[in-house]
Amino acid sequence: MIVDMELRIKMIGKKSIFYCLFVLICFAFSGYKSTHGQSGSRILLPGIESELARKQIAVDFGNTSTALTPLLKKAFSLHGGFRVSHPKESQYSLLFSAKGGGQVVISILAGNPKKTIRSISAVGQTIDDALLSGCDQIVDQLLKIPGFFSGKIAYISNLSGNKEIFVSNALMTTSRPNTNFKKITFNASWDNQGQGLFFTSNRQLFNNIFYLDLNSRKITTIANYRGSNLRAVQNPRNSQVALILSSTGNPEVWIAPHPNSKPKRLTKNRSNESGPAWSSDGRRLIVTSDSRGKPQLYEVSLSSGMLSRIATNVSSHCTEASWNPLDPNKISFTAAVSGGFQIFEYSFTERRSRQLTMGSGHALQSVWLNDGRHIIFTERSNQGTTRLMILDTELEGAQAKPLHGSTFGNCSQVTFFYSK
Repeated sequence: MIVDMELRIKMIGKKSIFYCLFVLICFAFSGYKSTHGQSGSRILLPGIESELARKQIAVDFGNTSTALTPLLKKAFSLHGGFRVSHPKESQYSLLFSAKGGGQVVISILAGNPKKTIRSISAVGQTIDDALLSGCDQIVDQLLKIPGFFSGKIAYISNLSGNKEIFVSNALMTTSRPNTNFKKITFNASWDNQGQGLFFTSNRQLFNNIFYLDLNSRKITTIANYRGSNLRAVQNPRNSQVALILSSTGNPEVWIAPHPNSKPKRLTKNRSNESGPAWSSDGRRLIVTSDSRGKPQLYEVSLSSGMLSRIATNVSSHCTEASWNPLDPNKISFTAAVSGGFQIFEYSFTERRSRQLTMGSGHALQSVWLNDGRHIIFTERSNQGTTRLMILDTELEGAQAKPLHGSTFGNCSQVTFFYSK
């Protein structure tokens, strides 16, 4: 075998030898670290990985009970601002102790040797709720930004064979269905108190808008006008509701002062409007409109109904705006690029867009979390399967991470709520 190898080496020139060595080195590096995320398999060279790691706070959970650590590891691994590490390499040790009555006590340790620098406590209806609330306090302590872990999401899943509404915590470690119509249900959105959900369904033959009170389980009809009743989104600051109705022919924006009151038509044109998105102060509204032939984002005057185009300058097809809750100068949106769909961020201040997601799959239906840093979006594969992904938009080099596995079914259209 050695003689045969020597003969082969003699048969190839020096350039070929260098080429083979280069290929072998690249192959070796690919075996060093490979991950599979939103953009498929990717190679992380040691220098790149350490560069990313240096921007994260390394934490460990010390002698925290093994019953608690799976939830904690998922939370801090998903965030992006943290890296779960070995105690000898971590900057902080986070010790969680579960007490009775849904209470958790947390000690934050630092230094060498590590000593307690702060103790905090958190409560919740369950131990998991208390843990996630405690994680939010740690984010606030160490990063000086809000945490999102104790928020909750609603989304659409076909797990039962039909598209139904599910509600879960922000990490999707607890989830349960909240509708069982065995029809098509879509466009769920939280009310501004987090007590219930507006949604659209053909449960009564035609598409109508309903409201589900999650406490009483009572369902109220919000809009069943002639034509298609497509969506309702409540103003985060008052009882006002923006609706998309086609009772006058084409889908238009309507505004109701209260969910149970009669709406008034806001836009009056021949184009199709969709996807209303309120700013966090409730004073501005963005919709998608095809007034120029193809869908683009527009801000709607709440007094006149006039549309003002938002020049994203990335695509002739821009939809599904979501307003950053902390920075009114930023929105995320979906754009058709390179034969697919990706999520972009637009800055009103800079008047330019930047691409947030990439890869062979499609990214759409983004929603900002309360920290103004993360988004959850729908990833759709080329085969049509969908799942919910979370992305840290501020950590350069961060990759989107899945919130769930295939046992949740095809999930999409997430809506997020965080109690202040």
